[in-house]
Amino acid sequence: MELKKILSLLVILAAVSAQQSFSQTSPTMSNLIVAATKTHLPKQKILIPVTILDAEDIALSGANNLSEILRFIAGIDVTSNGGPGQIASIFMHGSNSNHTLILINGIKINDSATGTAAIQNIHPDLIEKIEIIKAPRTSLYGSNAVGGVINIITKKQTKTGYEIGYKTGSDNTDTINFMGGFHSSEIQGGIQFHQYKTDGFPARTESNVASGHENDSVNAFLNFDHDNWSLVTNVWQSSGTTEYLDFFLTPVSQDFNNTTGSLDINKIFSDRWVSNLNFGFSRDDIKQNETPDFNDSKKLFFEWQNTIHANDNHQIVAGIYLANEKFDASNYGLDIATEANSTALYIEDIINRGKHQLLTAARISNKEGIKDKLTWNIEYGFIINPSMRLLLNAGRATRNPSSFDLYGYGGNPELTPEISKNIGIGIAMIPSDKLSVEFSAFSNEITDLITFNYNDFKLYNIEQARIRGIEGHIEYLANDWNIYLNATLQNPKNTTSKQMLLRRPKKTVSLGLRRSFGSLDFNMNILLSDSRMDFGGVKLDNYLLGNITLQYHLNERWLIRATINNITDESYMLANNYNTAKRKGYLGFIYRPKS
Repeated sequence: MELKKILSLLVILAAVSAQQSFSQTSPTMSNLIVAATKTHLPKQKILIPVTILDAEDIALSGANNLSEILRFIAGIDVTSNGGPGQIASIFMHGSNSNHTLILINGIKINDSATGTAAIQNIHPDLIEKIEIIKAPRTSLYGSNAVGGVINIITKKQTKTGYEIGYKTGSDNTDTINFMGGFHSSEIQGGIQFHQYKTDGFPARTESNVASGHENDSVNAFLNFDHDNWSLVTNVWQSSGTTEYLDFFLTPVSQDFNNTTGSLDINKIFSDRWVSNLNFGFSRDDIKQNETPDFNDSKKLFFEWQNTIHANDNHQIVAGIYLANEKFDASNYGLDIATEANSTALYIEDIINRGKHQLLTAARISNKEGIKDKLTWNIEYGFIINPSMRLLLNAGRATRNPSSFDLYGYGGNPELTPEISKNIGIGIAMIPSDKLSVEFSAFSNEITDLITFNYNDFKLYNIEQARIRGIEGHIEYLANDWNIYLNATLQNPKNTTSKQMLLRRPKKTVSLGLRRSFGSLDFNMNILLSDSRMDFGGVKLDNYLLGNITLQYHLNERWLIRATINNITDESYMLANNYNTAKRKGYLGFIYRPKS
């Protein structure tokens, strides 16, 4: 059947069926979304495209890093400069790699140096849930949330006990995982230790020297609940060594340390008012082992947020954010030492009246040395019938210049924030309890892009871009098979140079198949990505990628998991002259004693 006929049939099914309503889904903590509104809301009350990956999605992906999970999601393109531990970048809805805000347990981890986040150092074994918000959110989070937000929620042992895991596979890869926890009526806590080692493979096409990677991670939490008070602490740290090849293809290495921590104090004053005090910190530290070069980003912050329920259909979120940010670096003899304080006020208003849903949000920011801009979001949802919603959204977002933009080679302290104006339209349909369909279209106009000027070798706000696209997501349950289909068609264009934005394909399609055969779970992910342009006018070919994971439950205590990535042994590049993984296989187990 032709694609147009299939789409027409889906629309007809949605219009005539009302077996499952947007208002009938019972919210639980597992399906509530935090990152979209800074408050817990079920997906049927979110007015922008969102994707939620739970622990099962993550485990059955068979991935060894976060980017391997995200590349199968509609609206996200991922690149990597080689193998494990090498720099990876996320392009959400065609925007730049420093236009996606990455959170761990709600804490920003985008560094001060470039504005990107070290997603290559986040191992899936530590992740419980991933919230992907595919729309600007500068009004709630500040700089970098131009393309969207990805919130990574780390694991918490749900009951008293422990878990041990081990995995081995290609490139002498070994993974060891231990997680333990305790729970009582008022206190819950736990800790997770994780070690990942691999010899890797040659990062560059011009070399046969493999680049290894070692990553030791710790994830811990402690919660205290008493009457209307609660205290929540989280700490995550990832540290280790990554080998790579320098400009002259000489093997070198660097040590890294990524850390986040927070203390949340929550108080329920009444049925209408909840207050939250959040103290936190983050650090991104890189030290070169063959030279004295280093980058060290540190941030301390305080946030006071209040959620007020004016009535059952009207919610207001308001907060104040204070931060101190330090950045020290030494690169090729250039030393940088900066410190900046910032303050922000934000407010969000959410109204649900009958068939109408409305969200408005705004943020006023003031960061030292930056000419901050007002940012905002307006979003509207209309319930056409119990199984169909129309969604509209618009927003203004910004990305502040990074420390390297301001003070690095070619840096310009007079730089101003990049500005994005985004509009979107979507439709969400739940024709039955076996089928859900989401389509959306987006347009993002980004001005004052920071670009290197080769006339005087200095950075200026001199370019602009326009990204337009459509994406779709279909989930269908057929004869015990869970089928997931994602597709994105976009046109990411630099309107100043009239060229395509680099490393972003125009078309991607992914397919997921999952089924349980008693004690055996089967999962397959397939990705077809179009060609893309890279630096120097190089065209990177399209590619087809497939991964398979099998998971067998021996009994209540033992689980065995086997994964084959790149099952067709596809040869492809995500960045010119950088290798990607050939066919790789992994086998592991998890042991959970009875409680």
